[in-house]
Amino acid sequence: MRNVMQEQDVTDWKERLAAYTPETEQERRDRNEILLAAEQYGTQLLYRSHAESHFTCSGFVMNPAMDQVLMVYHRIYDSFAWTGGHADGSSDFLWTAVREAKEETGIQKPYPLTGAILSLDILPVKAHQKKGVPVPAHQHYNVTYGIIADQKETLRIQPDENTAVQWIPVEQLPEICKEPHMLPVYEKVIHRMRCWKAMQEQALLQTAQPLLAWYPLHARDLPWRHTQEPYRIWLSEIMLQQTRVEAVKNYYARFLETFPDIAALAAAEQDQVNKCWEGLGYYSRAANLRKAAQTIQEQYGGVFPRTWEEVRGLAGVGDYTAGAVCSICYGLPTPAVDGNVLRVAARVMNHFCEIDRPEQKAAVTALLRQVYLDNPEHCGTLTQAFMEIGATVCVPNGQPHCEACPLSELCLGRQYCDALRLPQRTAKKARRQEQYTVFVLQCDGKFALRKRTAKGLLHGLWEYPNVAGICTTEEAIAQASAWHCKPTDLTQTVERKHIFTHVEWELYGVYLTCARQDEQFVWKTAAEITKEISLPTAFRQFF
Repeated sequence: MRNVMQEQDVTDWKERLAAYTPETEQERRDRNEILLAAEQYGTQLLYRSHAESHFTCSGFVMNPAMDQVLMVYHRIYDSFAWTGGHADGSSDFLWTAVREAKEETGIQKPYPLTGAILSLDILPVKAHQKKGVPVPAHQHYNVTYGIIADQKETLRIQPDENTAVQWIPVEQLPEICKEPHMLPVYEKVIHRMRCWKAMQEQALLQTAQPLLAWYPLHARDLPWRHTQEPYRIWLSEIMLQQTRVEAVKNYYARFLETFPDIAALAAAEQDQVNKCWEGLGYYSRAANLRKAAQTIQEQYGGVFPRTWEEVRGLAGVGDYTAGAVCSICYGLPTPAVDGNVLRVAARVMNHFCEIDRPEQKAAVTALLRQVYLDNPEHCGTLTQAFMEIGATVCVPNGQPHCEACPLSELCLGRQYCDALRLPQRTAKKARRQEQYTVFVLQCDGKFALRKRTAKGLLHGLWEYPNVAGICTTEEAIAQASAWHCKPTDLTQTVERKHIFTHVEWELYGVYLTCARQDEQFVWKTAAEITKEISLPTAFRQFF
């Protein structure tokens, strides 16, 4: 799992430097000199070919507890020092700082504490040799960021530049730092990183009142928001997993009409539930709904459980769904933290930890629990409000609507112009590619179907007969003959595709007229399939 922050063309890099707020007179002088040089030389300063002075980017790497610092022993400086390197043409100083931290130490999963510049300094560099080439004395316009890394990560040296990589307790920095002029810089950055962490937490803790004022005026009118009945809230939350709100509305109404309560759902056959679910996808949700309903009937006397632990123990219920049900239905301080909420939190806090890291979700959940505890009468509304703002205002994959956001004054991501870069996520593995030939076998107006028996995708659901790989016409006819269906005519072939979360199916459909209905299959008319059989979308596209 690696940090996947990508380099960007940061066109406003000079504005970002100007936005840095110095806290001392020396910092003010350094900033002003750097800004003057940036105006005079522009992007020339991004290259070390501007020999007298150029930009470098440093990452001050600390552990999550912020009591240890990761440093490298630099050959040039003959001292333990922070990580960093030349911009080398990049205007993305933050990305450069992360890149250098990884290259110099071997760590693979660092992340910026924030996108804000923590220090802007002019640092002198003495004359030295690099790879046998003399380098005259010059100065670095150094941009510093705070970076967090796990102490469990494997470290390695970069032999041509450093001789050691080591975690050092903060209190030992005065002993190991041989550059007296750098120690005050390090101490300053440590202090600012700790302050930033507190500021990030405080920003999220202040979200309740703006959200509670905003939500009643802007909430969408959704059918499940007219009730606190746990069966209906639970059903809506399960349906909304991986599925758009507009798609869910009709399914929600139809499902409740067919299975109006827990008892009805528990008593249903799985095929009935699947048919009602047809088209929503992720059919394991439907199976778990029925299984959970049966558990409620058997273990709780048909009454929906009332504690987070009990709700969380139901089949198919995770932390998010348990939090939503318990906060909305019972007013418990149990945040419902999903990708939408984590995105809002990342932007509000200007926090660059990948939101799909378990430790980040746990940290956000803990902070939001405190928000709920501070507003005990509004737990359900807070859950709905966080859902709503993530879905309609602080949107993914595009420009968030900051001008309409009630959290804009609190939002550190907006203030530091990082909202579009957030949240960060870990790199996704490429989807596995699989190929299948799907057989639409028709005999006397009926079509061959079977249930999937293999564990894994679509287990226990109906499908058209299929085999792995793409068959030629001759191979397809031979396969249908091997099934004893006596194919007589190939009427058409089609190509389709279906994408699951982690796998992509390339499907080749073969339509064959047959003379025999072999008993290994279930044969149904088109009308019977429409009325009785729940075909997953992967196969329904051949119907």
